[in-house]
Amino acid sequence: MRKIFTVVITTIAIFLGCLSPVMAGREIVPADVTVKVQYQLKMDGYNSWTTTNASLRGAVTESMMIGQLAARHPNGQIRILSASYGKTVAHTVRYQMKRGKSAWTNGTVTLNNALTESMARNQLKAKFPGATIRILSFVKKK
Repeated sequence: MRKIFTVVITTIAIFLGCLSPVMAGREIVPADVTVKVQYQLKMDGYNSWTTTNASLRGAVTESMMIGQLAARHPNGQIRILSASYGKTVAHTVRYQMKRGKSAWTNGTVTLNNALTESMARNQLKAKFPGATIRILSFVKKK
């Protein structure tokens, strides 16, 4: 009986997780909008990051955005800083930062259009190059 219950619960969880990105909570923008993305690009063989913008259609998750940008820049590393689709979304981010062997430093910042925790981390990495960043909290402002 216990084994059957475990199999049923596992099957339901897998089914719900595979329904769609919306059901799984991964969609960060509506499907019918053009998303303006600010991102940084570092091409192979170069040491610096270049910040640029692009408009993407149909990219509803961060991985889809990276995929579309990777098709444009096949030999580059991409990190998305922000994504906007007509309204500003602000988050309060608490973080810790460390450079080299120094102690961890705490900080709090409000970031606009950083729709995911990784976008917030990327913005902080751009602000503090070479630092290790830990996100402690990521709260949407009302």
